[in-house]
Amino acid sequence: MMEEPKQMLADKIRQFIEERLATKLEAFDKATEKKRKSALEEQLSEVEADIQTERTELLDKFKVDNWLTDAAKRAGQISMVTHAAKYTHSDTKSVSIYLPPNTEKSELDQRYLTSSSLVELVVDTTGNAAALDVAGLLKQDVDGKTLLDELIAGDDTTLTALATNPEQVEQWREGLKACLTSKALTSGQLSKQLYFPVEEDGNAYHLISPLYASSFSQAVYNKLTASFYSDKAKAIRQAKRSDKYHPEAQVAFPNIATQSFGGTKPQNISQLNTSRYGKGYLLSSQPPVWQQQAFIPAKGKYAFWREFDRRVWKKSKALRHYLEKVFPRTSIKEIRDQRAEFIDELMDECLLLAAEVQNQQEKAGWSAQSDLIDSERLWLDLYRTLIDEEFREEREKNDWQIDIANGFASWLNNVIGYNSDALFPGENEHGEWQRLLKRRLVRLKDDLEVMA
Repeated sequence: MMEEPKQMLADKIRQFIEERLATKLEAFDKATEKKRKSALEEQLSEVEADIQTERTELLDKFKVDNWLTDAAKRAGQISMVTHAAKYTHSDTKSVSIYLPPNTEKSELDQRYLTSSSLVELVVDTTGNAAALDVAGLLKQDVDGKTLLDELIAGDDTTLTALATNPEQVEQWREGLKACLTSKALTSGQLSKQLYFPVEEDGNAYHLISPLYASSFSQAVYNKLTASFYSDKAKAIRQAKRSDKYHPEAQVAFPNIATQSFGGTKPQNISQLNTSRYGKGYLLSSQPPVWQQQAFIPAKGKYAFWREFDRRVWKKSKALRHYLEKVFPRTSIKEIRDQRAEFIDELMDECLLLAAEVQNQQEKAGWSAQSDLIDSERLWLDLYRTLIDEEFREEREKNDWQIDIANGFASWLNNVIGYNSDALFPGENEHGEWQRLLKRRLVRLKDDLEVMA
């Protein structure tokens, strides 16, 4: 007695053939209706007889045993494959191959995501587009088991249920298996080819022709398409836009690339390529982009000035070299103006770094645990004023500005006089740097108060 799934597969194949007949009859009836309308009255009987003959022939052609016999004859015009050659070039003469799913996973299979990593592979079809109905027959399945799987396993149960005699079963089996028969391995000149030497003298080599893993690509395509367009994915995105909870996690594939195969005729490549509209997705393999952690000068008494010195070392070095070049003619107006430009740039960088620290509202109060002096805490921890009343009152006194200006002046003097006794500025220069920065700090504070 036939197993129930086998009987169900036989019934499904009968239904598949009936559906194809219905499609053909619909087109036939439309065409014959036009014939009747265009025929002269005296020709109607002859036209009607021809129509009935053609209809009988069509019905006979789609009898199950007749249709399967014809399908078995045409199966050699197609190839059921998992790796197809025409993705490299649509005119290549290279053969495509069928790789059955690997039930025993090796260590290599577990380390890399390949076709053999998948439990099930969606089989692709290449060859004559007019014979794609044979591929449709072979892909008929029950509980995931297809007629193609039975042919590969040497199981004739379903074919036996459909045949009227054993000879038919053998004819169908051998004919249909032609789509799997390994043709002579050839690599056309339009395909990618790698000559791999296997002997030191170079007289022997393997010719390796990489093939596109179409079945694997289909699995990737299905996964990504579901993340874009499935009802569940749409519901998750809608919940996110509405700022509402959803029990499922959102799955996203950022920075994917799309390959195109076949141009305006994806059917020239393969059946699955047609179903994918000629698209193949590539996942991003870019390394992660390093995002520098926001700077907070909490560790060390001179943390702010060390970071500042690190960021402006090129500019401070350029100032020192310039002064060494013009020394001792520093009293000339042109030189003083150039020196002032250098110092303005350094003050700008100092205030920009301070603003970077000040703008981190989410870290308000960080200075309470820092090693900075009080004036630098008042200067840099701007948003602490929102949570610490005593701190706010102390900051509004503005006494801290003198200390900050003095700190900048000391830093600048050390930079200019580094390893140079001649260039080391004196008290006059120190006071000048101090006045310049204090003036900028007061102006910046006034601007912020106006903006607020």
